[in-house]
Amino acid sequence: MEESCDESGIAEKKRRATSEHIAGITLSDLAKNFGVPITEASRNLNVGLTVLKRKCREFGIHRWPHRKIKSIDGLIRDLQEEAKHREEDHKALMAVTKRQMMLQNERERIERTPFRELESETKRFRQDVFRRKHKARALESQSPSV
Repeated sequence: MEESCDESGIAEKKRRATSEHIAGITLSDLAKNFGVPITEASRNLNVGLTVLKRKCREFGIHRWPHRKIKSIDGLIRDLQEEAKHREEDHKALMAVTKRQMMLQNERERIERTPFRELESETKRFRQDVFRRKHKARALESQSPSV
């Protein structure tokens, strides 16, 4: 068991989560914490990491979806930046907005069913964004510094 100190500095052992508390954890409780790493989620839910993983397996979640959601959030942020730069080009702005809606829908789907794979279109878009950023960094590092 983990120890913590109270105000007087005396070490006090943390209590285990009760069986009722553990049994009361629902998929929606887990979904509220999908945006944070699993260790932080276990702290938020006041259960140990092993208990949380066991609950996840009960609900069919084999991998904690934090990184998947974080990736989609990053893509949405990139699109919002791109939308700011393309305000004059109405056609391009519509395409960016459409892609942004697709990613937001994808994020919601993952929150509802976290064990599902990303859509192939989302994977392709993520690869394209990574490729563009990589090329830009490579060009930036090759250009002579003044």
